Amino acid sequence: MVRSFLLLALAATLLPAAAGSKRQPAQPRYDLQEGDIVFQGNPGAQSDAIRDATGSPFTHCGVVFKHEGRWMVVEAVQPVGATPLDRWIARSLPDTFRAYRLKQPLEPASAARARGWAERQLGLNYDLKFRWDDGALYCSEFVWKLYRQAGVELCKQRPFRDYNLEAPTVKAIIDQRYGGRQNLPLDEPAVAPGDLVKSPLLVEAPRRAVKKH
Repeated sequence: MVRSFLLLALAATLLPAAAGSKRQPAQPRYDLQEGDIVFQGNPGAQSDAIRDATGSPFTHCGVVFKHEGRWMVVEAVQPVGATPLDRWIARSLPDTFRAYRLKQPLEPASAARARGWAERQLGLNYDLKFRWDDGALYCSEFVWKLYRQAGVELCKQRPFRDYNLEAPTVKAIIDQRYGGRQNLPLDEPAVAPGDLVKSPLLVEAPRRAVKKH
């Protein structure tokens, strides 16, 4: 946001880089500001299901802040915590790292409310069932609710039934976590990374010029 997530950074557990990650083509570089929302696509069964359900290449998101001169990403994983940005980017599939920000910056008081809420979520469990209650959080829910604390509704929620639930990858996750579609709450409100990235309130952050040698 406008000022540093200082308490957040002090409380967060740094998450390790993905094991066995291979060197990837360079991702875009941005002139970041605190509060920018970062997006990425990831490998794995859940990410494949999210891509198929939403039609978007983005499967995960978080919010950046700076601590002791280093960019960090606060994100809802297991548990909610913070990861150095360079490690976060290394988890991204090629050409899926993006950074977006509000077109209209937050007022300092609004940013402070969002920071305070984010700090209280540290250590909270990841929500494997993507429920909208506050007992556990998934990535895009965390980002949406963080900005809602600042008085900003990034996008409208959508019920589960609005997503593509017929893809085999999606059915597999539903069977695994709900025991079949008959147990899926079709009217449960949800927000996916692909919904957030299309918010009319956001614009892609300016990219740094690539130096030619």
